[in-house]
Amino acid sequence: MKKSPRKKILAISIFVASILLTSCSSSIKSESNQSRNKVDKKEINIIPASDEDIFLYRQIGISYLCMARQIEVEFPKAISIAAKNYALLISSRHGGLIKELGSEKLPEKNIYNGAIIQLLDGAIRTCPEMVPEEDKKKFKKTVEQLNKKK
Repeated sequence: MKKSPRKKILAISIFVASILLTSCSSSIKSESNQSRNKVDKKEINIIPASDEDIFLYRQIGISYLCMARQIEVEFPKAISIAAKNYALLISSRHGGLIKELGSEKLPEKNIYNGAIIQLLDGAIRTCPEMVPEEDKKKFKKTVEQLNKKK
């Protein structure tokens, strides 16, 4: 994690997070069929999310999470909504494609679980007092497990 921690966290978390964080995350409800049809029609012109896109969506999620916690929104709800928003941006604007990961379309659930890790990382750095200690410990343990799997 010395050379580009954000990229490594993103790439690793998307593939492994769905297994490791199922206890931390809420399930995602599918979008309506009408919304799916609109996405399918736009897939021809979809551009994978760039590093800049990922950074922007991450910052939006972190800001939301920290602000929601400041007004005393429960942590599980705040992080779930922030991660859902992140996943929807990647899914709807980029068709689930992330430039760094190639042409493989990622399922929304994997993007969501990866977002949980990224948002936790960012919130711990940005507004650590807003993240419950238990979640900080789970995050640290998850990162250690991800590093062991490299």
